[in-house]
Amino acid sequence: MHFPLSEGISSLLSSSLDFDTFDECITSVTLRINTNSSTKVPMRSPSPLSIMLFATILATVAAATLSMNPLVLAQNNSSNASTTTTQPNATVKIQAGGGNSTIPYDAFYPKQIQISPGQIVSWYNAAKVGEPHTVTFVTDNKTKAPLSAPFAVKNSSSFVAMPPGSNGEPVLLPNHQNPSMTMILASNARASSPAVIDSTGKAVNLGPNPMYSVKGDEKFINSGLFFPKGKGPPNASTSFTLTFEKAGVYNYYCILHPWMKGKVTVK
Repeated sequence: MHFPLSEGISSLLSSSLDFDTFDECITSVTLRINTNSSTKVPMRSPSPLSIMLFATILATVAAATLSMNPLVLAQNNSSNASTTTTQPNATVKIQAGGGNSTIPYDAFYPKQIQISPGQIVSWYNAAKVGEPHTVTFVTDNKTKAPLSAPFAVKNSSSFVAMPPGSNGEPVLLPNHQNPSMTMILASNARASSPAVIDSTGKAVNLGPNPMYSVKGDEKFINSGLFFPKGKGPPNASTSFTLTFEKAGVYNYYCILHPWMKGKVTVK
């Protein structure tokens, strides 16, 4: 059995490295396994450069493998994820995202939990870089909040870039239904900021790192963007904490990464 290591490694890194020395070292290694005889490994002495390159590649592969913690398994097993049953009266912490700029992964862990009425659940962002997430519950599809949304203003309104003179201009949209109003596309605070829409349709804005008691009849509950500690803008949220008062099943997702989904079962 032969292992053409030089071909695979060269294809991985040939864009930035000279592999003359490296290939000379690697191709000199031949593994021949014979079930009827002992394994023979003939090998010439490699150069220091080859050893360094080979060790670097092995370390990189090992780090990537080890970083795939159970959070990645939770992301891949989206439909068959097991439910974590928690201890009564204990605050449950759920990790949102993780990894780094090289190997990020976007999932909630644990993905599904079962708690008792009155129990507290707290989400935190575990990423090593400033990648935000949201925890968003939607029971009325009309309350889904896109990151950007159209807004209407009077035609007499004028927009000035800030600071004055900077290279900025709002996105204007055609408004055939009401030409007296100008439509613009703007960032939607209902998606990026903590907010709740109750059963009557009343919207309540929450502050950073919100703590809220879920009654069970809300149409919309959103953490807004929350960041890893020390990685976000000033005064940005780093956690989201809910107390679930009523039995039921509560599904949620991340607005920025819609494939990130989780479920809280209260019983």
